[in-house]
Amino acid sequence: MSMQASVDAFIGDVKAILDEHGSSDDGLQRIADRMATFVREPEVLANHQDVTGNIHTGRQSTPLYNDETGLTLVRARFGPEAMTPIHSHGSWGVIGVYQGRDQYQVWKRLDDGHGDGHAEVELVEERILEPGDAVILPAPPQDIHAQQGYGGDPTYEFVLFGANTMTLPRLYFDPEGKTAREVTPGQR
Repeated sequence: MSMQASVDAFIGDVKAILDEHGSSDDGLQRIADRMATFVREPEVLANHQDVTGNIHTGRQSTPLYNDETGLTLVRARFGPEAMTPIHSHGSWGVIGVYQGRDQYQVWKRLDDGHGDGHAEVELVEERILEPGDAVILPAPPQDIHAQQGYGGDPTYEFVLFGANTMTLPRLYFDPEGKTAREVTPGQR
């Protein structure tokens, strides 16, 4: 099977899960389970491409899949140099690590806001994701996280979003300043 055939099979399974379960907790867990299988497939691992960045570095890779519903699959690289800003994507998502280790933080918004301006967030979980691990980004406003390659090496992963996050505004959070700043991809 080729890399494209692996992507097509993965997307077909994701669409079947969404048709049956939607983006419910059960549906997202089933997608995460399928992502964990996808990132271990030999075709996926054999066709690793050196991804140069992620949306936060201004070097986002071209989506591997995107359709009219907004369903979007991308590859991303998170370097060991620094943690990404604490951010949201405006969509549910599923992250699957296929190479390297990811220092992954989950943040929770404590105030009742959804947009930019005043925002109170706290770190609720931090863990190291290994190759083959898959985690769920819940729907907004609790899709807040930060990532960094762990152990001195970058991490490479696939991320499936329920909406086209290449065009959606996202929020960047400053916990000390208690603020959120809205940024449209491609802007700083």
